[in-house]
Amino acid sequence: MKLFQKRPVAIAVMVLAIIASVSLGNARRPDGADEASTTIVGSYRYVMDSEGVISDKTMAYIDSMNMSLFAQTGAQIAVIVVDTTGSTEIGDYTQQEFERLGVGAKETNNGVLLVLALENLYEGEPGGDYYVTWGSGFRSREQDSLYSIALNYMEDPFAQKDYDKAVRGTFDALVDYLEELYGVTVKENYIPAVRQEYTALAGGYETNTTGYVSPDPMTLVNQLVTLLIVLFVLWMILDAMRYRRYRRRYMVAGIPTVPYYPVFWGRPRLRRPPPPPRPPRRPPPPPPLTRSKGGRPPQPPKGGGGGGSFGGGGGRSGFGGGSFGGGGGRSGFGGGSFGGGGGRSGFGGGSFGGGGGRGGGRRR
Repeated sequence: MKLFQKRPVAIAVMVLAIIASVSLGNARRPDGADEASTTIVGSYRYVMDSEGVISDKTMAYIDSMNMSLFAQTGAQIAVIVVDTTGSTEIGDYTQQEFERLGVGAKETNNGVLLVLALENLYEGEPGGDYYVTWGSGFRSREQDSLYSIALNYMEDPFAQKDYDKAVRGTFDALVDYLEELYGVTVKENYIPAVRQEYTALAGGYETNTTGYVSPDPMTLVNQLVTLLIVLFVLWMILDAMRYRRYRRRYMVAGIPTVPYYPVFWGRPRLRRPPPPPRPPRRPPPPPPLTRSKGGRPPQPPKGGGGGGSFGGGGGRSGFGGGSFGGGGGRSGFGGGSFGGGGGRSGFGGGSFGGGGGRGGGRRR
């Protein structure tokens, strides 16, 4: 078991486990599997215009974009245009139609419905009204965003009775928001291969994916986290088994006689003793002798002798001198009797999640 107390062994086991899991995943792919593809089965009517104010081009565009959006996210954006909602409040009418049409997927309940009532009264005045509602799959702040988009993009062209522009602009803004929300790309006649399949609440309209679809990056991350958790649990079980044997063998009166080291944890590394201090450096050499200004440095006396009877002789020490002239030594001492000497120095039905209408108020 000492082998499993070394960190390199732990790292090697971890790498081998990851390689094994990747190999297992690749082995699960069927041989000769066809490329994945997603198709939509059934039909769905996204625009219901009883007043004929939406152009055929806009309706075809909404249908095509909705197919791409539904295939990737399960979301749907439907539009209803009516003359009037009669005695029913437009908010209640919109929610009833949302339930009847089943807008959005069963798996996500993220449908959106726009209703335009061209002859409804708005604040007691003619001019029409509009309303937007959504499925309960949207969170609160997402619902606020949907309401703000409908209000900002619908109001001006609707007030000018340019209903086609109002619907197209609002629809595009909603698609842009859902693209960003779900991290997808929505285009006409574009249906990529998607692992998740969706079924509309209304029924009879669903996506179908065939072929092998490689897992998305988040799936791989989740699998890796799961693998690490499994390895950790195995480590705990293995270490618990070792520790029980250790207690039976090495615990005496509750005191361990041998230190215990967990599996894959490694023995503690002992610090090396500090190096001995360096020996002192050699003293620096003495500075060189420099000559003082005007000549050689003074030299120590050598103890010269005396001079003769007439001129005298000067020794190194400068002592002594003749009887007549005297001698001048280096130190400047001494001299004759007549003239002395001188020295020197120096970084199916959908559940709605609320809605909003033209008046700026929201209903939940």
